[in-house]
Amino acid sequence: ANHYFTGLDPYGFKVTNLAIHLVNGCLVFLMLRALFALRRECAGSSSGAVEFNGPWAAAAIAGLWLVLPINLTPVLYVSQRLESLSSTFVFLGLAWYLHARLRHWRGDRGPMQLWASLIVCSGLGLLVKESAAMLPLYAACADFVITRAHDRDGRASRAIRVLYAVLLVAPLVLGLLWLASWIFGPQTFARPFDTWQRLLSETRVMVDYIRWTLAPSLDALTLYHDDILPSHGLLDPPSTLAALGGLLTLAAAAVWQRTPRPLFALGIAWFFCGHLLTGTIIPLLLAFEHRNYFPSVGLLLACASLVALEGGLQRTRIRTALAVSLFCFYAFTTWMRAEEWSDPLRLTLSEASKRPRSPLAQYDRAAALLAKGTLNGRPVLDDALLVLEDNRNLPGASTAYEAALIGLFERRGMPVDPAWWTSLIEKLRTRPPSINDAQSLEYLSACFVGHECKDGLPLLAQAYAAALAHPSPGAFLLSSHGEFAWQLQGDTDLAEQQFREAIVRSPFDPQARRHLVQLLISTGSFAKARAEIDAIRKINHLGMFDRLIDGLEQAVRAKEGSAPAQ
Repeated sequence: ANHYFTGLDPYGFKVTNLAIHLVNGCLVFLMLRALFALRRECAGSSSGAVEFNGPWAAAAIAGLWLVLPINLTPVLYVSQRLESLSSTFVFLGLAWYLHARLRHWRGDRGPMQLWASLIVCSGLGLLVKESAAMLPLYAACADFVITRAHDRDGRASRAIRVLYAVLLVAPLVLGLLWLASWIFGPQTFARPFDTWQRLLSETRVMVDYIRWTLAPSLDALTLYHDDILPSHGLLDPPSTLAALGGLLTLAAAAVWQRTPRPLFALGIAWFFCGHLLTGTIIPLLLAFEHRNYFPSVGLLLACASLVALEGGLQRTRIRTALAVSLFCFYAFTTWMRAEEWSDPLRLTLSEASKRPRSPLAQYDRAAALLAKGTLNGRPVLDDALLVLEDNRNLPGASTAYEAALIGLFERRGMPVDPAWWTSLIEKLRTRPPSINDAQSLEYLSACFVGHECKDGLPLLAQAYAAALAHPSPGAFLLSSHGEFAWQLQGDTDLAEQQFREAIVRSPFDPQARRHLVQLLISTGSFAKARAEIDAIRKINHLGMFDRLIDGLEQAVRAKEGSAPAQ
């Protein structure tokens, strides 16, 4: 819809993202208002619980959440609509569920609304992103903390327990079985850390998330966090043990305070549960700010509980002044971040200055300088080459640095430093190749296919061999190697083998399928080519491969009507 109405203009996409974020702010308000109403109903008048104005408290927390600097990337980083739009259904589902739970607590309604809220909103959210699967867990946290899964008469609620046995326990078991089927197998992601190291590293990342959410600074908030090195033990680095101790203390405090301060306990539970998918065994990259879009609500709720809602400051004026001050601070920091994002070159240079040890940030800096050509009236090619050379040995730097240097010097007819090829091959030999490494090899292959690169073809063959020597190479790497074998080595049998293996690894990846059909057409195997096109039709759900199929069919017809293939 964005593309239909606004084309590829980023303005239209970002206005839509902003609208989604504002809608989410309203849903957070409705969700918290329903939560506070349920908490007040369950606490009763004789429990000694601190009273507060639920709607005003919900509005204050929702307002702070809307301007949190850590929530900037789900709005301005267009692709993270995945996160904000899936969260729309999570917030909607929680608001619906908590309202229905209050009615159920009072005996006004049966459990059907509870089932409907979780099933409908989880299903819609999953169409956007997998993180919406956490909605039943968030609802369970609220139910077990606020109502203890009991009915108004004090007895355990059979309806609630059945609900979560079906919508939480059963999917959890199935999900773990599904993860176990691939998480340690050939379909997992190539990362420079194992599962244990990732779990240790995430303790430090979680502490960073708390700091970036509640006490943000421009220097800490950035698009890139690949300079966070993995933990190799509890004392390597020592901050790992300190972070683990801090998180365990926080969790213990939530359990300890679950009766006198249930909102604090719930906020901490939502924060931890919000990172179960991205902060445990699934081998994703270590840190991204957008992963806190929902968990940041939990942190604000926990802080509000301690400061005002369930103790702490009692004077209304002081509470209001604190909320207004925080809002101004968060809004000003978010505005300054938005200013950084308002110009591509400014953003790239800002990220690079914040993250001098980030390979991605420094590479983007070089790429931006190359694209710009001149800066303040002077050529910046030498500056870009210096950035590439100075940062290619950063911890975790991909082979993109060496590939860029080789390609740039070859295209300009300048002598290539042999150390660049040596470094590229050594990186591929000593660690599993990432998608960036595979893209670097494809970039160099294209350079040779286009006759822009003249020297070093045997070295490129060595680089492919080093990358493929690791177990379970990825589909993109296999497809790229197939292109190399076909176009530059003339080995069509090896190319076909690599394309077919890539298709097995990633059946819905169009690149390998396109290359395979093109190879079969070039060798005159038209029947095989049509069989592969028919295989693409079988997975052509919702017309996603219509253009690919039409193009390949035209290529087959054109080739069949021409002279035999060379």
